[in-house]
Amino acid sequence: MINKFIEATKNILEKNLKILEKPFCEKKIVLVYDTDSKLSKILWESYADNIKSYNNLNTEIIIFWEIEKEILKEKLMNLEADSTVVLVQSTNFRLDDFRLRLNLKNQWVWCIEHNHLAYIRDSEIANYANAIEYRTPYYVELSNKLKEKFDKADELIVVSKNWEKLICKGGFENMKQNTWDFWERIRAGSFPIWENFTENKNFEKVNWKLAIRAYPNMLFEVIMWDIFTVEIKESRIVWYSENTPKWFIELVEKIKSSEDWECFVRELGFGLNLWITWDKTLNDVNACERIAGFHMSMWKKHQIYRKKFHRKIMQRFHIDIFSDVDYILLDWEKIFEEENFII
Repeated sequence: MINKFIEATKNILEKNLKILEKPFCEKKIVLVYDTDSKLSKILWESYADNIKSYNNLNTEIIIFWEIEKEILKEKLMNLEADSTVVLVQSTNFRLDDFRLRLNLKNQWVWCIEHNHLAYIRDSEIANYANAIEYRTPYYVELSNKLKEKFDKADELIVVSKNWEKLICKGGFENMKQNTWDFWERIRAGSFPIWENFTENKNFEKVNWKLAIRAYPNMLFEVIMWDIFTVEIKESRIVWYSENTPKWFIELVEKIKSSEDWECFVRELGFGLNLWITWDKTLNDVNACERIAGFHMSMWKKHQIYRKKFHRKIMQRFHIDIFSDVDYILLDWEKIFEEENFII
């Protein structure tokens, strides 16, 4: 299995991050890691195996707990523009209020991360290797086709495995793509990758019912459950079925108490990763966003489409919920079935 990780991380470095091409090969490459989980040990060893082979590049490997936070912060913030930072984290590296990836991006220092690795079960490690395998050309083509259709579409129908239907009308916002195709030199993000997302232009036209298969707890772990149903009226959850788990109900009530006593749903997310499915899951909510299928976000917060709400309206949280989809129609064209997009 280690050879598969070595190959995957080599492709991330060379094909996605393009560290052997100018200007990136002329700048520093820094790997920061911990060994607090089995998967973090595998990943840092794989990255290190590749990085150490680049004899002509300026590289550094840092163990997170062996360096003081302020020294690490200073070292990273002093990197030249177009340098590369790779973070391998069992949870998340905390440098007080310093958000590593965001702050580095603002300095034009490019940062990718593998986080929440401690949540990935031993039985899921082989699937994680498959999920980060290089397939960028395929996913770019699929992502572009999906965006082209959504940017011109008027109606989306999501049919769940229990035959409940969610209907979204009135057109969609400019669809965003997470494909790790760095032709525009935007070299920042989290692995595993491959996801498109948008949201309705008119929130009042998101209605009917959605069957939910999974949702996260407050530790970013994924809670799998027998399918239960929520009813959505004008982008607000107004009802849930009798078999809804009490933890989910508590989550909804928490949302309502913090955001004007309503539970809003926003993002329409479409995972594209063929290696993350309900039969091949990864126990991390960020990875679940890449499951081949459909998810929505609860709460009002969305950084990309934030300006649709007045700035005085509280937008505190963003939590994804995941549906077990039978098929998806876009303007009555079937675009997804049997856990695959067919466009």
